[in-house]
Amino acid sequence: MLEKIKYESSLVKKWFAQTESNEDINNPGVIDIVLELMHHFDIKSNKRLLKRFEKLDYAEIFFEQESLRDVVSKGKFLRGTFGAGLKEFWESPNYDKDLFKDGLKIAKENKKEFNLTEKEKKFWSGIFMEHDLIHFFFDLKSTTIGEISVISFTIAKSFRRSFFTIIFFSLVGALLDFLKNPIGLIRLRWNVRKVHSLKLHHYDILKIIWKAYKSGKRCPWFLSINWHDRLHEPLHIVKEELGLDVNADFKFYRQMEKELEKLNWWKEYAKRTSFQQQVLVARIVKNNGIPFKILP
Repeated sequence: MLEKIKYESSLVKKWFAQTESNEDINNPGVIDIVLELMHHFDIKSNKRLLKRFEKLDYAEIFFEQESLRDVVSKGKFLRGTFGAGLKEFWESPNYDKDLFKDGLKIAKENKKEFNLTEKEKKFWSGIFMEHDLIHFFFDLKSTTIGEISVISFTIAKSFRRSFFTIIFFSLVGALLDFLKNPIGLIRLRWNVRKVHSLKLHHYDILKIIWKAYKSGKRCPWFLSINWHDRLHEPLHIVKEELGLDVNADFKFYRQMEKELEKLNWWKEYAKRTSFQQQVLVARIVKNNGIPFKILP
């Protein structure tokens, strides 16, 4: 039992380490961690989801369709259509690889018992497509809070133990950070007040999760939609007909991304010498308080 807990916590720690670094988060090696998380935590929940999915009218069509990613990569779409936007998204540096296929190969090499039926492979690839579509429609970054927002949105319609575990550890981590240094953020806000305001609290992570979850509850289950049929429709019409603009609210998430950029900037600032800090403060004041990347 103890070994199992250690293994599970190590998996979650690996996931957080990758999202916090925000470097190569979407490469196959990192997706291998995600697949390992899913394989360990979600075998039962994904089987239940698959049974639920198979009851949909669309399910039979889904298992016969070519993958949405392949259709989009080969297709030609007019500017402003859903297909054109999705093609541009999947050609961007963070999403330009078929991570499920590459990650599955690595996962099978690392864990010999990692086996999926052809139907399960197709369904799991759909889960990855759903993840990408949430990033695409709501412009959620591949940062820690961006990924947590995607997970919280997803879990509203399709519970998975891996997602619940990540959310749980996120909340526990925020609580432990507060208990370790309850006035740290207050002190930092006071110290940097002449440069810019920091509107950030330890409990904001709970608000981010709750707002994303509520948005997921109000929006349709992405896996239940035949996206192939909408590729040539104007993107704004797709959003409007599915109620994505009205029912999803990520304004607070976007505000927190900006606040975390400031916080991370001051963390890097604290690692520098007094002279370097003087130079950095002068630069950020000149930059109207907008954070910039601090080189090593």
